[in-house]
Amino acid sequence: MRRGGGHVVRGSLEAEAMAILWAEAGPMPVRDVLARLNATRQRPLAYTTVMTVLSRLVDKGYAVRRPDGRGYRYTASAPDEASVAVREVLARHGDAAVAGFFTEVSADPDLLRRLRQLLGEGG
Repeated sequence: MRRGGGHVVRGSLEAEAMAILWAEAGPMPVRDVLARLNATRQRPLAYTTVMTVLSRLVDKGYAVRRPDGRGYRYTASAPDEASVAVREVLARHGDAAVAGFFTEVSADPDLLRRLRQLLGEGG
């Protein structure tokens, strides 16, 4: 995920946490995210560090949290990295991004055909 207005950055702890949330079928408590992050580290992260990262992802709209006892369980709110990128572009550029997208798609017959297929699958 690319840098942009304080958003998720590729290679960052936030991106690693999102990858874990995307890989999990259901909501995860901080301690489970922490365990997965620490499984690949020589120097373990602190619980509070991961809790802060997950809170920031919630603040950015990339994750949601639900109360679970005295803590929370976290789930990704976007299905994948591409969805996060689309949200960032739309948030930054609004209608101009949508217009630009359609201009680009209209100029490429293969993309236009794929878009029509996707729209047909969606209803």
